[in-house]
Amino acid sequence: MKQPITYTCTGCSRAFNAEVGKLPEGWRWIDGCLLCDDCETRPAELPLSAQSAIRSETSIRLLSGQYLDLADPDCSKIAPIDIAAGLRQPRFSGQTRHFYTIAQHFLLVLRLVSPAARACGGEKGLQLRRCALMHDSAEAFLHDITRPLKVQLPDYRAIEARLETRLAAAFGFEFTQWRREQVKLADLQALAIEQRDLVGNTDAWPILDRIDREELAGIKVGRCWHPDEAMDRFLAAFEDLFPTEERKAA
Repeated sequence: MKQPITYTCTGCSRAFNAEVGKLPEGWRWIDGCLLCDDCETRPAELPLSAQSAIRSETSIRLLSGQYLDLADPDCSKIAPIDIAAGLRQPRFSGQTRHFYTIAQHFLLVLRLVSPAARACGGEKGLQLRRCALMHDSAEAFLHDITRPLKVQLPDYRAIEARLETRLAAAFGFEFTQWRREQVKLADLQALAIEQRDLVGNTDAWPILDRIDREELAGIKVGRCWHPDEAMDRFLAAFEDLFPTEERKAA
C-alpha cells in the first residue's frame, strides 16, 4: 500500500498531495529546495526562514520536503509520513536475529497498553493510546540511540526531551504522570518480549528487574515486518488515533 504525502513548495508554501517518491508534475528540487511549477525563485531569493533552515548545519530534510532544525524544531512542519519514514530504522542497533523496526516496537507498546486504555474508555483511553503510539517519536529524527550509550550523552537527552515536548504539542497528545507510568511499563514489557524473541536470550538486564516475564509468555513478536510494511502499519494506526479531519480542525 503506497501512502500519500503532502509536498510543500519552499518558495510559496503551496501544498500538493502525491505518492511517496512521485513529485507533482512540474515540481523540482533545486539546491535542496522543493519548488512548485509556478515558482521561479532560487534559494538566494527565498524567504529568510527557508534560507536559514536549508543552510543550517543543524537542519535535516524530511521526506515530505520540509526542513527540520534540530536545534530549534518547528514540529508544525512535520507530516505523519516523516515520522513513519524515520521509524523504519532498527531497534537494538540492529543486533537482532532479524531486522526489527522501531515502528513495529511502537505498535507492540500500543498493543500492551490497550487493556488499560479500554478500561479508561473515552478521551482518557484515546490519549493513552496516542501516548503509546508516539512515546519515543523523537527517535524518528534523532535515531534510536542504544540505551547504554544514551545514558552517557546528557546533551542528547536534553535535545530529545525538547523535541518530544514539541511533537506532543504539534500532534495533540499529552502525557500525565499516570499515562507516562503506563506507557513506560508497556515499553519495558515490550523490551522483555523483544529480548526473548529477537535477541534470543533472557539475560538479567537491570532495567527489566521489575518485569514479570511469565505474564508475557503468551505475547510474541512473531514475524518481523519489512520496513515499508512497518511504515504503512504505523501510518494506519496513526490515522486511526489522529484522524485527518481532527488535525485540520486544530
